[in-house]
Amino acid sequence: MFALYKFELRKINSRKIVWITGCVMLVGLLIWGVASAVLPQSREYSDSSLNGYEANRAEREAAELISGRAIDQTLIDEMRPAYENFVFNGNYREALPYLDVYNLIGRTLGTQASAEILECDSEAFYERLNAQLEANTPAGLSESISFDEPIVYHGYFDGWQQITDMMKFIACMEIMFIAICLSPVFTVEHTRKTDQVILCTRLGKKKLYAAKILAGLTVGIGFTLLLSLLMFGIVAFLYGFDGYNTIFQFVLLRPFDLTIGQAALILVALSFAGAALVSLFTMMFSELTKNSVATIGTITGVMLVTMFIMEMPANLKLLSEIWYLLPSNLVSLNGAFRYSALSVGGSTLAAYQYAPFVYAVLAVVFALIGKLTYNRYQISGR
Repeated sequence: MFALYKFELRKINSRKIVWITGCVMLVGLLIWGVASAVLPQSREYSDSSLNGYEANRAEREAAELISGRAIDQTLIDEMRPAYENFVFNGNYREALPYLDVYNLIGRTLGTQASAEILECDSEAFYERLNAQLEANTPAGLSESISFDEPIVYHGYFDGWQQITDMMKFIACMEIMFIAICLSPVFTVEHTRKTDQVILCTRLGKKKLYAAKILAGLTVGIGFTLLLSLLMFGIVAFLYGFDGYNTIFQFVLLRPFDLTIGQAALILVALSFAGAALVSLFTMMFSELTKNSVATIGTITGVMLVTMFIMEMPANLKLLSEIWYLLPSNLVSLNGAFRYSALSVGGSTLAAYQYAPFVYAVLAVVFALIGKLTYNRYQISGR
């Protein structure tokens, strides 16, 4: 069995399309990282001469000046004149340490107007923040989160935030790679008329299907690992990994008792689960259709639709749940960190909590459908 698995894995990796597709995507991601580091950044609060690496370093050093401090009235009183000096005189250096606090207040108030943000005091800020979190807490949730004590700012966290922002793009890259490279796993034998010869071998009718499935999973998950490692390397160089313990509400105003670092790692883990599921679906669907082009077109079409339709109305309960469970939708802040509209055992679960179980069930279903189709066409039909 292991020898057959290695043979199938070698067959997949020997195809030029696998190396071309993989290299193009990895090089494209690397070029984005290099461009982000060396090109000038058009940020309103920094010199236009600064490139991405220098601008990130300036933000990081500035954030360290207030790292570990509570976001209370004292801090807001310090921020107000610094930002007024920036707004009216263009002096960004004094305001830069408070950038994350300023953005959090603006997001909580639902405005980007400096006048409204700078007029807000700590009492009004926490009252509005807790009200928003309460409004976003589903009725069936037994525990809710609120901030009775001032939030502690843990410093620069752009590295982890960048990962959460990139994960949807990374998921789409892995889906495209899997659709292109795994769709021929079964169909190539139909096209070349070699399937009958393979079935005559000693393990052709018993273990070949499992070997192909395992080889395909290895390639799909392996490429996801390469993408993730390259992404982490680029982010580590450009931004660093400070601020792991920063509360989740700095990036999304929903009642999750998580840190930004934990949220980023959850999305990365979901990307691997999605890669496994898409790999199984691709191989199953290609065996059903006996056509690689149809498989690639179907998966690509669904993925493109998810990129253009960003949200699904919550009142379409079942359709909405299915929509956000698609890997290209789930591997994002809005997809993973949302509460289900459906009650499970009388309790409400977040998408990232129940999605792995749904994916596991679907993986088994796809594998069984593929096996039944394979047996009917390749074995019983011969």
